[in-house]
Amino acid sequence: MSRLLLRLTLVLVASLFTACSSFDAHWKDAAQGRNGATRWDGIWKSGQKVYANGENHHGRLRCVLEPVASEKSSKCANGCMPPNAPGRLNAYFHANWLIFSGNYEIVLEPVAGKPHQYSGIHDLPAVFGGRYQYAATITHDHLAACYRCSIDKGVFDLHRVPADKK
Repeated sequence: MSRLLLRLTLVLVASLFTACSSFDAHWKDAAQGRNGATRWDGIWKSGQKVYANGENHHGRLRCVLEPVASEKSSKCANGCMPPNAPGRLNAYFHANWLIFSGNYEIVLEPVAGKPHQYSGIHDLPAVFGGRYQYAATITHDHLAACYRCSIDKGVFDLHRVPADKK
């Protein structure tokens, strides 16, 4: 049994390192202005889960937003689509919690008739909350979102990282 546990742990650790390098690649590409991507940095905070000290679960959250490839526009000088323009966005997230971190990606869909409003879903195994639903507001320099799933709900608060910052 302990060998199986060791193998599962090694697979999990290897997948986390691979996922981290994937996010890092998106982050570096966005820093160089590739694919019309923008970088965002901030926090996530649970509205339900609480640490022993009474503080809500929280952590650093970084995100790369990139227009879905078929929807890139020539409206910007460098061929990008501003994050508040209509269109679907790939959102690549890197979240920290205590000593853990993880990556995931979702597609944010524009909400019809509501400028700057997006929604998205992300499915995880039931033990981790199952289906996460997101409602986001994205302006030029601020990304605010609410999330909810079967075991939690909370908020994201991120600010755009200027292109000249590492």
